[in-house]
Amino acid sequence: MPKFKPRQRKQKHRQREATNAPVDTNVTEILPVAKSEKEAKRQDLREELRSQHEKISSKKQKRLDKYIENKLKKEENLELLKKLAQANVDTSGLQSSRDLGRGKNDQTEKPATSATAGATNATAPDAEISDDDLDDLDLKLKAAAKENKVEDIVKKPVDLPGVGSGLKRPLDVGSDGFPVIKKRKQTKKAKPAPAPVAEIPWEGFGSDDESDDDSDEDDVSDNSESDDEEESTSDEGSEDSSEESSEDTSSDEDDEEESTTKIKPRQSAFKSWAKQQINDAIGFNPNTVPVTEEVQAFDPEKRPVRNTVFEEEPLPPELQVTQGNPYRKAFSVQVDRPEEIQNARLGLPVVGEEQKIMEAIHNNSSIVIWGATGSGKTTQLPQFLFEAGYGNPDSPNPGMIAVTQPRRVAAVSMAKRVGDELGQFSDKVAYQIRFEGSASSKTAIKFMTDGILLREIAEDFSLSKYSIIVIDEAHERSVNTDILIGMASRIVDLRKAMSEEDPTVKPLKLVVMSATLRISDFTQNASLFRHGSPPLVQAEGRQYPVTVHFARRTHRDYVEEAFRKVSRGHRKLPPGAMLVFLTGQNEIKQLSKRLKQTFKPTQRAEATQAKVQLSANDAPLEAEDMELGGADISNTAIGGDDDDDSDLEITGLDDPEEDDEFDLGEEAMDSSTRVHVLPLYSQLPTKEQLKVFETPPEGSRLIVLATNVAETSLTIPGIKYVFDCGRAKEKQYDLFTGVQNFQIDWISKASANQRAGRAGRTGPGHCYRLFSSAVYEQFAEYTDPEILRTPIEGVVLQMKSMGLHNVINFPFPTPPSRQGLAKAEKLLKNLGALTSAGQVTQIGHRLSTYPLSPRFGKMLYIGHQHGCMPYIIALVSALAVGDLFVPENQIDPVSSKDNEGGVYTNSDRLEDTAREQRHKDYARAQRLFSKHDDTSDALKSLSSICAYGYASDVDSFCEQMFLRAKAFKEATQLRRQLTDIVRNNNPGLVPAYQARLPEPSEKQIKALKQIVTAGFIDNVAIRADLAPVPPEMHRTPKRAIDVPYLTLFRSREGPANEFQEKAVYVHPTSLLARLTPKEMPQYVIYSHLQQSSPSLVSDQVPKIRMYPLVTPSGLQLSAIAHGTPLLEYGKPIGKTENLDGIPARRACWVIPSLIGEAGSTGWPMPAKKVVQRKDPKEGWVIEKFTS
Repeated sequence: MPKFKPRQRKQKHRQREATNAPVDTNVTEILPVAKSEKEAKRQDLREELRSQHEKISSKKQKRLDKYIENKLKKEENLELLKKLAQANVDTSGLQSSRDLGRGKNDQTEKPATSATAGATNATAPDAEISDDDLDDLDLKLKAAAKENKVEDIVKKPVDLPGVGSGLKRPLDVGSDGFPVIKKRKQTKKAKPAPAPVAEIPWEGFGSDDESDDDSDEDDVSDNSESDDEEESTSDEGSEDSSEESSEDTSSDEDDEEESTTKIKPRQSAFKSWAKQQINDAIGFNPNTVPVTEEVQAFDPEKRPVRNTVFEEEPLPPELQVTQGNPYRKAFSVQVDRPEEIQNARLGLPVVGEEQKIMEAIHNNSSIVIWGATGSGKTTQLPQFLFEAGYGNPDSPNPGMIAVTQPRRVAAVSMAKRVGDELGQFSDKVAYQIRFEGSASSKTAIKFMTDGILLREIAEDFSLSKYSIIVIDEAHERSVNTDILIGMASRIVDLRKAMSEEDPTVKPLKLVVMSATLRISDFTQNASLFRHGSPPLVQAEGRQYPVTVHFARRTHRDYVEEAFRKVSRGHRKLPPGAMLVFLTGQNEIKQLSKRLKQTFKPTQRAEATQAKVQLSANDAPLEAEDMELGGADISNTAIGGDDDDDSDLEITGLDDPEEDDEFDLGEEAMDSSTRVHVLPLYSQLPTKEQLKVFETPPEGSRLIVLATNVAETSLTIPGIKYVFDCGRAKEKQYDLFTGVQNFQIDWISKASANQRAGRAGRTGPGHCYRLFSSAVYEQFAEYTDPEILRTPIEGVVLQMKSMGLHNVINFPFPTPPSRQGLAKAEKLLKNLGALTSAGQVTQIGHRLSTYPLSPRFGKMLYIGHQHGCMPYIIALVSALAVGDLFVPENQIDPVSSKDNEGGVYTNSDRLEDTAREQRHKDYARAQRLFSKHDDTSDALKSLSSICAYGYASDVDSFCEQMFLRAKAFKEATQLRRQLTDIVRNNNPGLVPAYQARLPEPSEKQIKALKQIVTAGFIDNVAIRADLAPVPPEMHRTPKRAIDVPYLTLFRSREGPANEFQEKAVYVHPTSLLARLTPKEMPQYVIYSHLQQSSPSLVSDQVPKIRMYPLVTPSGLQLSAIAHGTPLLEYGKPIGKTENLDGIPARRACWVIPSLIGEAGSTGWPMPAKKVVQRKDPKEGWVIEKFTS
């Protein structure tokens, strides 16, 4: 191989030499504009803009100054850019970033230093270059190659002082400054090129199937990196370039910017071997003989004709025709809507998906629809179904359309909205919630709570009245929703089988709608849908963008922070309604009054009232529908009052940084605009709840303060701004101990996104989160399904009474824990509803007919004794609704002005007098309600609901007697319902409903207490110092609420070593809290246990409190517990008297014991005289008790 002779063909160097000497752009110094000149410009601009506006407020002045600053900065930047544009920069040494990491093509032209240049010039001509070093040489031709000027370039070498002649880059320099000389490798002899082979039809899986021409083939087989030659305009040009590439492997090409050809990949030995292996595996033998005639891969004329449309664009699964009848009869109902309603509907994304959704429903028995917040699926899907004939007696699907909602507010408001949109068919839409409904024989669309539909399933398992079931808000995963989905999936199969036997029975359709993508529990649950996963139909989501603003800091007092943010937002934000999410009713009332005191309210009457204030933990949980899983019979949690400056008006405290998030570039509302503040929570009367959908007074801003009721389903018109505290109050239930606590905790990410979505329903919106993005990242993705955190004895009894004996095999979307199931079955056995083998007893079947917890069902079952049934119905209604009385710590009005000076004024004296009078009135009301028994909270509830029945003006009565009007209204409705159920099940047992009942007799009062004990027999506690083994107490309690009790079953999970961890205490709201410690009873029957939230300043574990009902004696307990697994009898004590007869009988005294946990010693009850008989299998068993 001849020695390498470098040629200088660098045209760019010649061009650079031709131009003038390089200009150093850093020589000229660019000085900043003088301050005086800048100020003069600013003043001119300000005067020019001011002349356009006569009156400028301080707020506009700030914006004007900001605008002028920005404009001056932009002008300076433009001048600087113009100067930079005039400077010339040598870009010859630069390289495209596309070549980075491309190995051998990655060589750039680097100017060599004068020190290394000499060494390069000295060594380059005489050096022998190996193949590896050749890889580092430049192989690109310059642009002159295109114009056939290659020879000219070779003849005219370029003289460049201080630049290496042949090498692309200087030699590498070591740490000592001397060049590093690489060890040369032995030059390999080039192999003779094989004869050129014409292209064959297919070469397996090779990477270089195509070649440009024969010369390329030579280069590829030569070994080195081969490049495709450029297309030349004449034959001579192509010959020149091919000669040079074969003579000399180091040739130049165009730069990447000028080149349009692709670089062929380098030959790899591994690739060749792999290609050979693949060809051998598939039996392909490539031709090595020169092919004289090119064979075509296929003949277009012989190509088979086929329809490829379906292959290229197959139908989605929900549109594919199933095994059903594809020739179904078309049916439609024409609805005439007003123009404005029709235009509003067309703006909803889901309306554009009507064809896809309806085809999916027609073609499948069950489908899942996912539509993000704002798609309009809740209001539009029932209308799609109605227009397609569902619910029409003349159509193929005459049954009603059932739409279930988890909340009553949503069921009522959605029915009203759909009725308004259906034009002339508005009377076809009805709703049914507990104690209230508008359904009639005309009804075609029925909105209801999921609990209502479950009751209907219990009466008619095939749901023969309905043709389609739509389960909305399935992502909320309430207990009823989960059970309903499981039941409906089986009823769909049942109706399909029935329709095959009898064509008059129409199949049932099931639609599950979810606003989040947490649908794998439905779609991928093999036990839920046995015939394969239902298709998922995606409806378009929110139609308007929502900008989310996180807080810089997360404040602990989120109510105070909400007040500050809403106040600032009202002053600075453009027109638009606000929705504020809080955790409970009392926070809503607190914030509502503060906003009305700070701004001008539209409702003048409420603004001047004194403000009631309490901590969030004092407030009751939002009471929702009575669920199968047991009633919420809890009152309020314990906790002290918050002391924050509630009436402090924030002025002049605006943080300029925080104001940026309220600066939306639009004109803000006038700060004197009135505020129209409305609350929204579940305990609010329906009439009050629907006010949020009304148009606010003109010239006011609507501010809705809501709990998580407003998180889903509801679309409040005009909401543009959402303020989210990021928290929610939920009742948490310990499945092991049965202890409830009301925890204000962070919501999930899914809930936070749902809340933000409220701002994007009717237009672009903004969501202001009162927590930082760092806190948000710690949120759980989704909330746990309710079935994992609630008692399920009602669910278990309902299923077993329907014949589903193995509850664990029921197709739950999320199965309940085995621990929860075991606890539920244990309670049902204690109540006598299940046998020891787990079969439903006659009592159990009767208990399942009541829409209540099995405990209340047991009370109704035995309540007919001594004519007590009307009283028991009233008592059960009161206990089931719960939260009847206003707690004493909520009756004090807080002063509307802070007494900073410490001077006791006349107004302070009047407030103190009013406060004392209210406490006296409260004590008097409590005494009146507890006149039958001053130790029984259950009888206090009975007295209050009976007194409510006598009241002529119920609202004023509730206000005077410190009662919750909505709770009593609901309890009265439940009384009516239960009276009807008892009359239907036991004709003649109870007379028709009477609101006014006579005073109960002494005998009836005693019987009532025993009936309550029977319903809560396992919820019993013994005074710690009177227990069989009294614990050691460090100090004597001074108050009744400090007297410790021990429960029959453990009140805390895990081993409780300390006595304080085992003990429970009476709740301060109980009548027992008024007694002295010595007067406290030995035994207490309680409704439930509750633990307050942990203190933020103390490490002490919060006490567990019990809500007492009655105080039975030991004899009463042993008599009522007889026949349950809770009571065991010991061996005879004293003398035994043998009695005559067969089998053998004896009379003796025995000691019964209440046994809780397995293996515990139990609580000995008073001894009883009994007659026992000898059983061959079980030994001595009790035949009867003797006095």
